[in-house]
Amino acid sequence: MLDTIATIANIFASAAVVLTLVFIGFQLKQNAELTRMAAAQTSAQLLSTNLGRIIENPDLAELITKDGAPDSWTRPERLRVSNFLSASFRHYEVLHTHRRFGVFEEELWGGTEARLRDSLDSAAIRDWWADSKAFYAKSFVTYVDEIVAEWEAIEAIAGMGDSGGGGLLSANTTG
Repeated sequence: MLDTIATIANIFASAAVVLTLVFIGFQLKQNAELTRMAAAQTSAQLLSTNLGRIIENPDLAELITKDGAPDSWTRPERLRVSNFLSASFRHYEVLHTHRRFGVFEEELWGGTEARLRDSLDSAAIRDWWADSKAFYAKSFVTYVDEIVAEWEAIEAIAGMGDSGGGGLLSANTTG
């Protein structure tokens, strides 16, 4: 009789452990989804804040697209643009890291990557990146350097067909 009661108690205890583990599994899955949603929300807020700087300060956009940039920037202009770009690229770096660890959704990364690639279309931003990449994580630097190499290859190919040294693509690199 006592053996039967002990066996039944063990079965209930085992079932309770299994149910607890299932419940914890559901909670972990829900927590992972909430974390991904929070990462997306944070990304949207950071991007909005950073883009707001350009919207509210048109002279900042003028500086970034200025002919001869970054060589034509004064020291205060260089500082201003560098701080803006530092905030932008830190945002990209955080999202790149979140993506690597599965926190940031691939679908959302597509738009972020497109915006990063678009910004690297600018020779001035690529020059800034060359001077600033030591401040970023190695994996992010490798990733951005690959995009920079793609842009430079595109410009080199475009320049080969233009004896004047600047084709259609190179004219767009300041904008």
